[in-house]
Amino acid sequence: MKKKLFILPALLLITMMANAQLIKDRTNGKITVGFDLYTDMNTGADYENFKLRAINQGFGAYITYNFPMGESKHTTSLGLGFSSHNYYMKNAWLAQPYEEVIVFEEITSYDKSKINFNYLDIPLEVNFRVADKFKFSIGAKVSFLMSSKSKCIGDVYGDGHNWEVKYGSINSLESVIYSATARMGYRCVNLFIGYQFKNSFKSGKGPEVLPFSIGIGIRAY
Repeated sequence: MKKKLFILPALLLITMMANAQLIKDRTNGKITVGFDLYTDMNTGADYENFKLRAINQGFGAYITYNFPMGESKHTTSLGLGFSSHNYYMKNAWLAQPYEEVIVFEEITSYDKSKINFNYLDIPLEVNFRVADKFKFSIGAKVSFLMSSKSKCIGDVYGDGHNWEVKYGSINSLESVIYSATARMGYRCVNLFIGYQFKNSFKSGKGPEVLPFSIGIGIRAY
């Protein structure tokens, strides 16, 4: 299952790389379409039983409209996107996601335990082009919570059997979060860095989830 979760975003990444120049030619550089594949590292404070593994893969996609900065090749861009964040827990699972205060319970025998947040993003970036092929960007985005869910496959009831338990939503999440972003790229490939500076959970209602994201991106420019 882990391979399947990685293969689909990876295939999309490769497809966008192959079509990046075509998108640029057809839109004359005014429209940018991009895709990011990254891992999240939580920088938030410790929370009881909430410890994450080293790799927490996520992905995002976006489209922006680019506004030229005078006669230069630099631009500002505003757009719309989608991002998905997966947080894989170690030796714990979310047993009661509908409570006002989120509690994670210990588990020793399991195959997978994660929570997932999906957002609608509004990104704003300032893009600088150097020697035509090199580009770096700094920006920010506002993200609106679209959906959340949790999943655990393991001995959640202590009866020696592996159960698959899914919940379609998680309580006490912030509906709006804010992040800063940066990119450094060559042609259509870029290094993506992001930092979320508003907690995913409401204050005092759950763990402090402030992910630092790093990964690879593809965009037509």
